[in-house]
Amino acid sequence: MPNTAPKQNDLVDVLGHRAKVGVLVPASNTIVEPEMAAMQPPGVTNHVSRMSRVKRPAHDLEKYKKYLGASVDMEAAIDVLIACEPDIIVHGHSVDSLAKGMVGADAMKQKMESMSGGIPVMLPAHALLKALEKLGKPKNLGILTPWMPPADEACAAFFNEAGYDVMAIKGLQHPTPLHIATATPDVLNKAVDEINVDGVDCIIKVGTNSSMSFLVEEMEARLGKPVLTVNVITYWAGLRTLGIEDRVKGFGQLAANH
Repeated sequence: MPNTAPKQNDLVDVLGHRAKVGVLVPASNTIVEPEMAAMQPPGVTNHVSRMSRVKRPAHDLEKYKKYLGASVDMEAAIDVLIACEPDIIVHGHSVDSLAKGMVGADAMKQKMESMSGGIPVMLPAHALLKALEKLGKPKNLGILTPWMPPADEACAAFFNEAGYDVMAIKGLQHPTPLHIATATPDVLNKAVDEINVDGVDCIIKVGTNSSMSFLVEEMEARLGKPVLTVNVITYWAGLRTLGIEDRVKGFGQLAANH
């Protein structure tokens, strides 16, 4: 049964009486907030804080690679966020958590939890691994990103390090974060079909500023395999970490059944 009990502390928020979820996003991100808001169970509220922009020049791939994993003003954004005393912080920026491998993701989580005064943090990298484990560790992955090749390479390396085989990866090569948010359902469906090569067991979509959460259910029905899109999975993992087990319908089999 879902945990519907109020939190046991001195101050019980009238709307977020089960949990307050802090959401950390880059300044330019327009997709994480509405997608995660659509998944809120009753008694759970989301509260967003924004980091400054990382300017990765798409025309200079050496500089682009240099700035992977370089969040800007994260500490200040966390300081603002923890004023509302969230029960967990979910990080709405996937490339930073993937760019430096599994050790880098663990170090990033530890650093953020130190900044937050011990509030638990759910990174996209850890959430995706948790989701794959829940699905029985499907070995062969097809991955869709919005990024340029250096970020794609870092993403593939992360999942290879975690013991998975990346059979196909496609970067949409959007030049800026705001361009990422323009990806239409037609573009995303076509790209997913391209990475759904023979032998792929599971589709993963990273990049938090393109909207695929509302497409997952139809994609899974069409492809006959799980589709993990990062905003759904990060929020799902955050809720489960808090012991909130509500099944969230309309966002794919993982959120609906696990």
